[in-house]
This record gives sequence, structure tokens and C-alpha cells, in this order.
Amino acid sequence: MFSGYLAIIATLLLWSGFFLSLRGGAISDLTPADIALTRFLLPALVLLPFAYRARTSIFAVPKRYLAGMLIGCGLPYLLVAATAMQYAPVADGSALIPGTLPLFVSGLAVFFFAQPLSSHRIVGLSLVIAGIGMFFVSSLSSAEATAGSNSPITGHLLFLLGSLMWAVFTICARVANLSPLVSAGFISLISSAALILLIATGTLDSHLATTTVSSWPWNELFGHVMLQGIGAGLVASFTYLHAISILGAERSAAFGSATPAIATLLAIPVFGEVPSYFTTIALVTVCIGSLIASNVFMRSDASLSYRPPTHK
Repeated sequence: MFSGYLAIIATLLLWSGFFLSLRGGAISDLTPADIALTRFLLPALVLLPFAYRARTSIFAVPKRYLAGMLIGCGLPYLLVAATAMQYAPVADGSALIPGTLPLFVSGLAVFFFAQPLSSHRIVGLSLVIAGIGMFFVSSLSSAEATAGSNSPITGHLLFLLGSLMWAVFTICARVANLSPLVSAGFISLISSAALILLIATGTLDSHLATTTVSSWPWNELFGHVMLQGIGAGLVASFTYLHAISILGAERSAAFGSATPAIATLLAIPVFGEVPSYFTTIALVTVCIGSLIASNVFMRSDASLSYRPPTHK
């Protein structure tokens, strides 16, 4: 159990770096496809041997769970999150993706696995919903103030979609029962292949593909590779899946409620993004709701270690 807590703490720090990297890419010349390259290409190369040796186990997993893992943690998720960050600051993204994750994980658990909800979880999820509402009120106010130009409401909707996608990954990863390195390797390999194909055919725009190597922003790319490829792609993939295997899907998802606070604090000196008073209230509401929903401090709550049956 202790290793699970260490793994989720490391994951939170790496997730915060992930959001900072997405925001940095959004305000630069790099496109979401470029950020995706830094996220998946290096892990695909490093983890190829693990995925190849476990190919029999991978093929044994029902295709719907593999598809859920790819959609929820692979290229589709990253493109959604990176695009959303072009419309809203780090505080909003870090609150509306990991902060609302328990809401979507619990919803999927109830709908597909008929898991009952405790009273604590209902109260917590209600606060999460209230926090989401506050973010959208802020979005609508911004839209009115700017006559619909550069409104963060598009980003907020995409962030919620990203959270739902990550919840699908959380559930599917637990059911698939693959090792963390194998899961990360499989997702990175398929995502890299799809990404290269989409860039080559012109389906996705890439700043790197249309400029010479000497013109690439190497210092910026190095930072993204460290945060995305090594941090989120290699280390966080292992730590989060390890936490799921030890703590359970819902408890691991609930710990993500600390990510918004960490990412928001880091974004203040890095990007000068000081959240408004209303945004701070919304962020705190989501974080508190996620913690209450997790029942993380209640030893006797059987729903803490939610574990849907594996495919085997």
C-alpha cells in the first residue's frame, strides 16, 4: 500500500509538469501534433522490447479494452488536451481533467459495473459538479466580455472530454491487467505510428515537419521531451498504473484532485497566470469534492479499492 501512495505522489508532480508543457506548447509555434511527438516517440522506442515480449498478453486482451486505453491515454487524448490548452490557462485545465476524473470514473463504474455509491461519494461528486458549473459561469462571462472571441468555454468543454477519456483509460487499464511498462509501450507505439501517418498525409499540422531542423526550437523541445516523453510518457505511465494496481482505480483517480493546486502554483511563476478569485473558488470546490468522493481517509469503505473483473 505504501508503494502505491509513493507512486501516486510522483504521478501528481509529473502530471503538473504535463499541464505546464501543454500550456507552453499552446503559446508557442509548436502544434498539438508536435507536442504529441515529444510525448510518444521516445517512450515508443524505449518500451518497444517490453511490448514485443508481451505481445501474446496484449493480443489476449479484448479489443474494446485496448481501444479504451488508446483513446483515453494515447494520441486522441493528448490532441484533445493540447487543443483545449490553447483556449484556457493551466488552472482551468488541471482542475477540469484530473479534478473531475472521480466523477467520470464513478459514473462509468455505476453504469457498466453497477457499483453502488456511498453517501460520502455522492456529496463529493456533487461538489465536483458544482465546481464545473462555476468554471462554465466564468467561461460564459468571458465570452460576453469578449463578444465570443477567445472564450475559454471551448477549452473547458474539451477539458471535460479529456477527463472522460482518461476515466475510460483508468477503467480499461485496470480490466486489461497488463503491466505498466507493457501498457505504456503499447499505447506509445500505436500512437506514434498513427501520429507519423497523420502528419505525413497532412491530416495534422506540424511546425517541425514544415521547417528545417536547424530552425527547430531545440531548447523548448528539450523541455517538452523531458516533461512529456520522459516524465509523462515513461515515468508517470508506470507510477499511475502501479498506483491503480495497489490503490484501485477510484482512489487513484481521486488523488488527482491535488494536481490542480500544484499545477496552478507552478504556473504563476512560469507563465504569470494568476487565477482570479472566482476561478480559485471553483478550483478549490473541485479539489475538495474529489477528496470527499474518494473516501480516502476512511479505512472501512469497501468501494475504495474498486476493481472491476479482469479479462482473464
